[in-house]
Amino acid sequence: MHTVRILFLISLLFLPVLICGLPLLNLQFADSLFFQGDYYNSATEYERYLFYNPNDSFIPAIKYKLAQAYIKSKEIDKAEKILRELISSNLSLRADQSEAWQSQSSQKIDINQQAQIDLAKLYISQNELFRAKIELNDMLLFNNSISDSIKKEANYLLGSIALQESEPKEAINYFSQTQDSLLVNQIKTLKKLPKKNVLFSQILSSVIPGTGEMYCGKYGLGFLSLLVSSACVYGMVLTYKNKQYVDFSIIFSMFFTRFYNGSRNNARDFAKKYNERIYQERLKEFNVRR
Repeated sequence: MHTVRILFLISLLFLPVLICGLPLLNLQFADSLFFQGDYYNSATEYERYLFYNPNDSFIPAIKYKLAQAYIKSKEIDKAEKILRELISSNLSLRADQSEAWQSQSSQKIDINQQAQIDLAKLYISQNELFRAKIELNDMLLFNNSISDSIKKEANYLLGSIALQESEPKEAINYFSQTQDSLLVNQIKTLKKLPKKNVLFSQILSSVIPGTGEMYCGKYGLGFLSLLVSSACVYGMVLTYKNKQYVDFSIIFSMFFTRFYNGSRNNARDFAKKYNERIYQERLKEFNVRR
């Protein structure tokens, strides 16, 4: 009985210390879940920490972690909401000021700016390139306190978007701001790709239907267009000579016009698709992060 009383008194002495240490333990547990790849449960633990510690001075840092957990667990709407809150919070807190954060990373991050970069990346991953460009240009044009590293990252992402949108000239301008001369030189080689001339392909099919498709490598379809168009011309000449004007009109309006215009449109589309295909194939050789 005497021993039990002693243990009880000792527990009372250490109880405040244990209670004070619980929040940090909970946060470390959430961190461990995140780095183990259990993003769903780590998000749950971060939410629990924020709920029970609403006055924590490192709330922005914890919210940033929560947003990363949402992104990893594909909860896009929740991640966007948290990142928006961080962007509009106007707080200058750096994530590395948290002891719990330091245990995982020594990198200094301005949470507001990094949140906007991450939001742009989130939009890029969802193929919402226009929204991503709005966020990135907003940072570069209206944020006077933007750090050099964030500015470099923003230009890099804008360059990658320009490449996805087949705008190599814009991409060169953005990547030049990142001092990545190797990538800039790689992009310049895009001008030397063996592309098909879209206008020339249309002119070919306008003069001789089917030749535009053949120019783009579609020999079977091109030969078919040539054969049908030739048959239509033959039919129109024959009916006109025989003064069968109704038959002439039917052949011209329902068959010749359709295949003639179809050949011209096909030539244009095939040339564009060919150019896009070789463009994308060359892009795969570039070491561009997205």
